[in-house]
Amino acid sequence: MKITARSRIVASSLIGLGAILPVTAQESGTLQLEEVVVTAQKRDEALSETPMTVSVISGTQIVDFASFSFDDLNNLTAGLAISGNNFDTDIATRGLGTELNAAVSPRVTVYLDGTFINQQRGMFSGIYDVAQVEILRGPQGTLYGQTSPAGAITIRTANPNLEEIDGYASQSFTSQEGSNSQLGVSVPIIENELGIRLSGLYDTNEASDVQNITLGRHLNNQTRAFRAVALWEPNENFDLRLSYHDITDHFDIDPTVEGPGIKAKDRESVADYKSKMENQTDYFILETNYTFSNDWVMTFVASDQDNRIPRYWDGDGTALQAREQYVDSVVNDVQVYELRLASQSGDFWNWIVGAFYQDTDAHTDVVADTWTTTGIQGLNVFADVDSTAFTSNETSALFTHNTLYLTENGTLTVGLRYSEVDRKNSQPFQQTVYQLNPDGSLGGILREADFNGVAEDAQKDKEDALTGTVKYQYQFTDALMGYTSYERGWRSGSANIAGNPAPPVFGSFPDESSDNIEFGFKWELWDGRGLLNFATYYQIYNDFQFQATAEYRDEIGRISIADPVVSVDEAESYGFDSDITVLITEDWLVRAMLTYNKTELTDAKGVPCNNGQPISTETWSFNTCDFTGERAGQEPEWSGNVATEYSHALGNADMEWYARTLLNVESEYYSQSLQENLDSYAMLDLFLGLRSPAGTWDASLWVKNVADESAVLKAESLPQLPDFATGQTVDNPYTWIRRQLNPRTFGLTVLYNF
Repeated sequence: MKITARSRIVASSLIGLGAILPVTAQESGTLQLEEVVVTAQKRDEALSETPMTVSVISGTQIVDFASFSFDDLNNLTAGLAISGNNFDTDIATRGLGTELNAAVSPRVTVYLDGTFINQQRGMFSGIYDVAQVEILRGPQGTLYGQTSPAGAITIRTANPNLEEIDGYASQSFTSQEGSNSQLGVSVPIIENELGIRLSGLYDTNEASDVQNITLGRHLNNQTRAFRAVALWEPNENFDLRLSYHDITDHFDIDPTVEGPGIKAKDRESVADYKSKMENQTDYFILETNYTFSNDWVMTFVASDQDNRIPRYWDGDGTALQAREQYVDSVVNDVQVYELRLASQSGDFWNWIVGAFYQDTDAHTDVVADTWTTTGIQGLNVFADVDSTAFTSNETSALFTHNTLYLTENGTLTVGLRYSEVDRKNSQPFQQTVYQLNPDGSLGGILREADFNGVAEDAQKDKEDALTGTVKYQYQFTDALMGYTSYERGWRSGSANIAGNPAPPVFGSFPDESSDNIEFGFKWELWDGRGLLNFATYYQIYNDFQFQATAEYRDEIGRISIADPVVSVDEAESYGFDSDITVLITEDWLVRAMLTYNKTELTDAKGVPCNNGQPISTETWSFNTCDFTGERAGQEPEWSGNVATEYSHALGNADMEWYARTLLNVESEYYSQSLQENLDSYAMLDLFLGLRSPAGTWDASLWVKNVADESAVLKAESLPQLPDFATGQTVDNPYTWIRRQLNPRTFGLTVLYNF
């Protein structure tokens, strides 16, 4: 089905749903939606009164829809794209994200239990024992630790119960050799004052259903995670929360390909080298609040974060021994601190003032081995490249956020943040090139070289920026609130970290700024039985940080490939976010979302690219393109989501049955590497179960991706291959399928709460 047809179906279906709901919902005025409380502005406030676009996913929804991994959040909302598995990760909202293979802050930041997560790639695995997830769309330039142009995700894990012992245990089995075990228990140490909560996860699966037909193995994922949370509330004015998070992952990552004799839906790899990745992540997070007698609240948040990810990678993706890479990325002792003071009960003015500090040091060891030709028949070489990338970032910020109640119905919000980033980057390379003997053994050394992959003028840099927000919201009626806002976003620049020496011009890129204007409203419908949120926005980026893909002539004369981040003069995005939640009857709840996000490079000349033209024989030469008018992001323009649940009592009401459906529809994704559209899709998940009305136990059977859609959502070209017989290089016949829908999966989940 073509994108245009599918987009029309999504739009008409969701609009049609909104049209029929009022008739059903008006049958009774006694029902009301449960109020959703968010902390998007670092205060507890109702979602219906928050002047920004916030999508909320409760911990209950995560459990109800059998969401076991961080990227499963994609399926619980529209307009969110989470992809990757620990190393080259990406989170995108409003059509834009960032692949984090550069030492740069992301466009969408992640916060866990109140602290900024420096290496969010460490969280790309299991998700469990979560209280609430909030997705903040649009620039976050005032209140959050790292200013982010596209949005932020905040995750709050479950608190201990200070009154009594409680907890849960759940077990799920899936048709892809999957098993997901979760356990959580709260124990009060001092009743109503001190308690702890321990929770854990063990997950193993072959969810991707990818088979390496060269090595004869199915790809497997394993995650072990543990969390301990202590909560102390000695009086009504003080609380302290200390949490420890431990995550360990082991992933098989042989590249899935499409090419001669292999279709994407076959889910096959042909790599000759066993690719795998490990992740070890630890977080210590402290959060404490003290309320003074004048009702001011002081909050202090501190965290110590460690993350290590070693990766073994078949760089050519084929059965030919051509490119292998080992990368060991270590980020230890990341220190993050935030201190803020907030007023709570001002009649005209409430304010927040604060300071933020982050110190990060990382090193990444890279070993890249390449077997290749030289263009001379019979002269083949082996290149061994060792490097260690050193990155250091020190970020300081001061901020203030002010809410002025101008009239009974009108509120003005003004926020300002000053950020300063001190950055150091270096990547010394040691390169040795050997002649390959006819039997494949190493001959004499042809070349030795030592050099720094980061240009001297980019090894040290300091940047600063002013960001912030101005918002005005007006309460038209008790049920309808409208707002307009201006947001300033910013990201620092960085150096590119590469596996192989690349053209010096790829070495670094400057900071990026953006300006966003948004109009929206929140409307409580049918006496509180429904809530409609809508926002439309326009955002323009200057010095847009763009992930390019380019072939270049390297220092030994071969054609190599790189994907550096480069600076593009200007880009823009615009669109809308909408969602509606309605309690149709006491037993029937419906949520529907529809987003449209258009991104475009509006001034993008001289961008490195693969345009099919011959590359000059000069060392470090590459081709460029004018991408003006092309898409700035790879995410779909249209995204729709519908979730429903209907339940009904059985017999004498000592149990009830329920049915849930989850429909996700997205228009075509785009590959910047291939410069072509990928697939659109419609994916339906079904759930049927029994539970006790009090929620003590729950058992469900479910199937995800009922129609077994195999849509490709991210794809890239692979580097050229050597033809040792002729001494030439040839195009790689395969395309790397970096992300596609998981196949149809059947599952059983049993949950017990105590």
